[in-house]
Amino acid sequence: MLRTTIDYGIDLGTTNSAIALATGPSTEIIKNNLDADTTPSAVHINRTGNLWVGQSARSKLADERAEHDVHIEFKRRMGTAHEHLFRSSGRKLLPEDLSAEILKSLRADVAQKRGEDITAAVLTVPAAFGLHQCEATKCAAALAGFTTAPLLQEPIAAALAYGFQKHNAKAYWLVFDFGGGTFDAALVRSDQGTMSVVNHAGDNFLGGADIDWAIVEQFIVPKVREQFKAPDFGRGHEASRYDLLRLKTAVEAAKIELSRQKSTWLEVDLRSLGAGSHILELELTRENIAAAAAPSVLRAVDIARSVLTSQGLEPAAVEKLVFVGGPTLAPYFRDLVVEKLRIPFDLSVDPLTVVARGAAIFASGQRVMSPAESGPKHGGTAPGLAAYKVDLIYKPTGTDAEPLVGGRVTSPDSAPVTGCSIEFINAENKWRSGRLPLAADGSFRLNLRAEPNVQNHFKIELHDVRGASRPTQPAALHYTIGLVVEEQTLIHNLGVALADNQVAVHFPKGTGLPAKSTRTFRTTAPLSRDTAGSLLRIPVVEGDHRLADRNFLIGTLEISAGQIHRDLPLATEIEVTFHMDSSRLLQVVAYVPLLDEEFPAKLELGGTHRQPALDVLQAELAREIERVAVLRANLGDGSDAADTEAVSALEKSPGRAHLERVLHTGAPDFDTLLKAEHQLLEFKLALDEVAERLAWPTAIRDTKRLFDELDKLARAHGEESEKARARSLGTELQTAIANKQPDRLRKKTEELTALHESILYRQPDFWKKHFAALVECRDQMSNPARAGVLIKSGCDALATGNHDSLVDTALLLQDLLPAQVVVAARRGYGSSLLA
Repeated sequence: MLRTTIDYGIDLGTTNSAIALATGPSTEIIKNNLDADTTPSAVHINRTGNLWVGQSARSKLADERAEHDVHIEFKRRMGTAHEHLFRSSGRKLLPEDLSAEILKSLRADVAQKRGEDITAAVLTVPAAFGLHQCEATKCAAALAGFTTAPLLQEPIAAALAYGFQKHNAKAYWLVFDFGGGTFDAALVRSDQGTMSVVNHAGDNFLGGADIDWAIVEQFIVPKVREQFKAPDFGRGHEASRYDLLRLKTAVEAAKIELSRQKSTWLEVDLRSLGAGSHILELELTRENIAAAAAPSVLRAVDIARSVLTSQGLEPAAVEKLVFVGGPTLAPYFRDLVVEKLRIPFDLSVDPLTVVARGAAIFASGQRVMSPAESGPKHGGTAPGLAAYKVDLIYKPTGTDAEPLVGGRVTSPDSAPVTGCSIEFINAENKWRSGRLPLAADGSFRLNLRAEPNVQNHFKIELHDVRGASRPTQPAALHYTIGLVVEEQTLIHNLGVALADNQVAVHFPKGTGLPAKSTRTFRTTAPLSRDTAGSLLRIPVVEGDHRLADRNFLIGTLEISAGQIHRDLPLATEIEVTFHMDSSRLLQVVAYVPLLDEEFPAKLELGGTHRQPALDVLQAELAREIERVAVLRANLGDGSDAADTEAVSALEKSPGRAHLERVLHTGAPDFDTLLKAEHQLLEFKLALDEVAERLAWPTAIRDTKRLFDELDKLARAHGEESEKARARSLGTELQTAIANKQPDRLRKKTEELTALHESILYRQPDFWKKHFAALVECRDQMSNPARAGVLIKSGCDALATGNHDSLVDTALLLQDLLPAQVVVAARRGYGSSLLA
């Protein structure tokens, strides 16, 4: 028979990668040719173009002749246009190219160990990966020869591995996934066989590599500078690069030794310091490692704690902590995390391979839909007999001991199957379904009977109208009782950036996948066919922040003048549809009703969009520092002490100091720039929070004024339900003010405005006066001729008392004005009505 489910799962890691196979309720790690469970994520290409992967590549870091021809930790650069140069051969490879070589190596391991040429596997990605990084991972899979490669978030994979056979559990787990280069914290709920991610957060620039670099920079670099009189030695100094990589590799080995002993010695030959011998000998202790690691571990703890608090949960509500990743094996690491979180941890699965095992379990529930995507044949069709095709509808994994299976049978020559019957037989427990007659269209439906803790194989037997047995394709199916993933969810909001720097959210954080959303927008500028180079830009951003430029731009859909067959005026309506599959791959379509035409686009994610530039980051940091100076200048003598302290914290921020140091010292490498971009965003957000706090008194004053207007309007013209809602909003506003909650106050102000407009727009007098206010703005309208026609129509409606026509005319006139002018006209009228 053909393999009917994917079954293979891959952990494509920053430091190491692994592949596992699901065999029913258990999993098997496929060892590499060195008989190791994991393969280092390293690639070496020599001067003749020969390529090595894994440990043989990583070991070349110690070879002076090959040190410029080895690359590691390229997962962090996924989705960027960074080219990795192999100096001796001159070859340049993108991160996805290098990742593809790792995947090819894992495929080869399967071929060697199991004789299978697999073209389908589930690949894991950090939950905090952006869409551009997911896209690059799919690209790597395709380059490696995988035709089917669903993506699975790493915390979900880990939770599956820990809880697959605990399908009756009902509890919260916290996955603490601290890998080589990324960190994810996921709150997972298991409830009667279904597992769902309740909340998660992460950092793509936090992992074991950061601890290694901290050790190098805090304990080793100062020693080198002092001992060898080398003041320039360090990161940002290109000549030091490969010495630093060797030191980092030595630190990784030392960390493993220190998990069993209290101290160890490093001995590294430093080759960048000139002629002669420059051998560094240095003792490292557990205390050194723990001190350097503490800031990274504590940041991870803070992220994990935020995952709980945002759901209103205390650590006591979590049954267990699930550690994932090599760094979590260190005793000091676990002790610090448990001390801070106070959650007992589970050690039943190896943290180094747990993600690959979980991916394989997930893969065992993913059906292969065509022979081209399946594994090797385990049997065949009897000679001379053509197989009947059985299109099955069922779930390969579930909690039901009597799962439902249905489908349709088609004969080889498309002849009717009336009189045929189908039977399913479980060879292990001898259970038989009995022969079930097929419906006239070949369809059938029945319940199987499965045993727990094993993979149940059901042979399919088909008998024709004469009772003769006929071969089927497939010849069998398998089913396993176990935990199932309800759905993968988004870790961040996803939406369109607007011209006013706001975000129109299509998919909020936590949206289950797959998902689809359509929203309508209006253009802020005309688009003429005769204007070469003109574009309508629809930027797509990912992030949870209200301001568009505080999120990450992941791609832009563009409609050019050459694509349209007629001019588009200002305020043209555009419907934008997002569709995202379960692997977080996004399709965006813009539909223009005026043209009755769709503009589908596969966003160009990543690449140059994710290429940080040093001069840009320096300029942005300078602007933010100037903003801090403005806040300081605006503080008066009578300013609140807490406000003064908040501004002082920004001025003395370690994050700011770090950014100034790395962006203005030497030539930062690519990884440093990527991390600096991330840290700069965090600094901007902290600054935004302080600026908003200082603007709090003005926000309160404006909100109270708006509520007074609503209160008068609701009393005079509101329905009873609207009066009650206005009173309720007043109470909620007071609570937000008392608790100093700017975001909640903003949200309640928006609700207040919506209720105000709902009542106001029902009043005939509003439209009369609003029409008059719009007429006063006719000089600012984009189409004077059209405006003249509409104004005459509106005057006629006033004269005849045609209210509906007046409303339609006012709305059409609004479309000819800039949005801010419309708002001003509307607000002005609102005040008149309430008076």
